[in-house]
Amino acid sequence: MSVPHALTDQGHPLGPAEHSLLLPPPPPPSARAAVARSKPAIALYAGAALLTVGWAQTMSRGLPADVSDPGYLVGYVVVPVIIAVTMALAGLVVQLATRQRRVRAAEDAAGAQHAVWQRRHLVWQAGWLCRRCRVAFFPKGAIGPDSPASPAVAVAQLPTWVTATAAEPAFGVPEPTAPR
Repeated sequence: MSVPHALTDQGHPLGPAEHSLLLPPPPPPSARAAVARSKPAIALYAGAALLTVGWAQTMSRGLPADVSDPGYLVGYVVVPVIIAVTMALAGLVVQLATRQRRVRAAEDAAGAQHAVWQRRHLVWQAGWLCRRCRVAFFPKGAIGPDSPASPAVAVAQLPTWVTATAAEPAFGVPEPTAPR
């Protein structure tokens, strides 16, 4: 019986150990999930936050009473806010610029990982399981039209065998197309 069918067969369920070894190869992780926050942006955000906290503490003490120059008072109140907002906006610009670059690089890598996963999945789907012998095998032509029959593969070795077979283009697994 085919490996995918053996996993769902209710008449003769597999044991938990065999079931976990016969599961399909896991899909690659999402490209967007792998993108981290930019360290320079974090530094700009932290600087803006510290400046804002310092400004809030200063403002909680009140304005100096001995200064009557309105220009000084405006600078005392407004300049720290302007600097903090500028730093936060610069952090946002840096974050967006580096995120776009990192997402593009991660998507390129994800395309290649998806193609490898597709090959593994095609090989896994072509596998068969002998319940009596507890071995997996690939009949002649199961993976590709010219593919030879495989030797019996112990269930514990099936994930490794699927990965190795999918890595060999000469074995007959067609090249999948990476989504764009």
